[in-house]
This record gives sequence, structure tokens and C-alpha cells, in this order.
Amino acid sequence: MGAVHGSPKPLRAAAAAANRILSAAEVIFVGAALAFASALLFANVVLRYVFLAPISWAEELSLYLIVWMVFVGGSVAVRTRGHIAIDLLPLVLSGIARQRLALTISLLMMIFFAAFFYYSALHTIRVRSVGQVTPVMIAPMWLTYLAMPVGSALMFLRTGQLAWRLFSDRASNQSFAMNLQD
Repeated sequence: MGAVHGSPKPLRAAAAAANRILSAAEVIFVGAALAFASALLFANVVLRYVFLAPISWAEELSLYLIVWMVFVGGSVAVRTRGHIAIDLLPLVLSGIARQRLALTISLLMMIFFAAFFYYSALHTIRVRSVGQVTPVMIAPMWLTYLAMPVGSALMFLRTGQLAWRLFSDRASNQSFAMNLQD
């Protein structure tokens, strides 16, 4: 009966499932990239100092993986509210003022992430059009730069989710400061 009248329950369930999948993908990507980069660098140290035969591209690949980890990890930090926050002002505000401040900050963050996405996407396209490659691996450099628009899009999405939760939770008088127990 609810689906006939346009009930948002199936849409909410699909959005929640997509959110869980994206969250898992982010965490798995960051964890796997960190593990792979660490193992690669360890193997390279052993090969360099024990066997005198280093892997020439190991440091370069690890560096580019770290770039990707930073931008995808930024999305994880937005989702878990793990970024550094100054919470003195929210602590002294009333519930509704705290919510308005949190929504304003979320909106400003979304504007920043949208601008960052736009300009980083332009830069990535520019790097791709000139055919720049990495110095050692001779891989397309735009793949490294792609971390910026992907990461900013993910952070925009996560900030939008946070803003929606803040907006739709008007009745609650919860603290909108960072919860260190997250």
C-alpha cells in the first residue's frame, strides 16, 4: 500500500544499501592500497639492501597510491566526522543555533568541494590531453590526478549526506560537534 502512494521506504532502503556498499568500498580501497604500498616498499628495501636489485618503480607507485589514499580517505573522514573540528562555538549555542551552524558549515564545505571538483577535473583533463606520463613507470599521469575529482566528489556526497541528516533531524536536540567516540 505504501509503495502505491509513493512511500519513500524502498528509496531509503536502496540509498542505505548503496551507502553501505560505498562505505565498504572506500574502506577496502584505502586499506588495500595502504597494505599494498607498505608491502611494496618493504620488498623494495629488502631487494635494494640485501640483493642490490631494487624495483625501479616501487617508490613512484607507492607515492601515487598515497595520493589516492589521501583523497578517498578524506571521504571516509567526512563520513565518520573524523576531520579536526573546533567545537567551542557549537558547545555554547542552543540546539537550533547549533543545527543552523552545522548546516551552514556543511553548505560551505559542499561549495568548496564542488569548486575543487570542477577545477581538479579541468586539470585532470588538461593533463590527459597533453599525454603527460609518470617518470619511471611511463603510466598516464592523469590517472594520479584523477584522485582529486574522485575524492572531492566523494567528499561532496558525504557532506551532502551529513547535511541531509542535520536538516531532516530538526526535532532532535543533539550535539553537532565532532563526537570523539565515532
